[in-house]
Amino acid sequence: MKTVERLYDWLVNALAVVASLLLIAIMLATVFKVFLRGVAGHGIIGIDQLSGTAMVYLTFLGGVWVLRSNGHVAIDLLISGGRPSLTRRLVLVNSLIGAAVCFLVAYFGAVAIQHSLARGIMVATELEIPRAIGLIPIPVGAFLMGIEFLRRGRSAYHGDFEPSDELRIEA
Repeated sequence: MKTVERLYDWLVNALAVVASLLLIAIMLATVFKVFLRGVAGHGIIGIDQLSGTAMVYLTFLGGVWVLRSNGHVAIDLLISGGRPSLTRRLVLVNSLIGAAVCFLVAYFGAVAIQHSLARGIMVATELEIPRAIGLIPIPVGAFLMGIEFLRRGRSAYHGDFEPSDELRIEA
């Protein structure tokens, strides 16, 4: 089981690197497009479309790493003054709800990809690309986030969950 968890952690780290590289690529492509527009009077066709698609990829592929690092936005109003046992229970409930939502998004994302491929739906913009290409990271990232929520819930259940600094409670 430890080998599977190590492979999963490696995958999450690799996807975070891919998301980071995509963010850098978007930035460089946008700067280059603006530079060309200033110098040559026109930019590169398709940069905006590719940047939008890359934003979906980096959001869903990098979101798993952010969740694992407890970097997501947290509303700690209910748990900031509570007992550690209450905090663990609330984190467990939150994790189960988060996992359920993520697995639903993954399922419906996979269905949307299947329908897009079956119907041959293309995105009719500057670059005509299959719609499914832009949808691929949604079920992949949502499924992995669902797994991460389950891992987080398991840690909370066993009392091993370490809340972020904002949620840390001094007992």
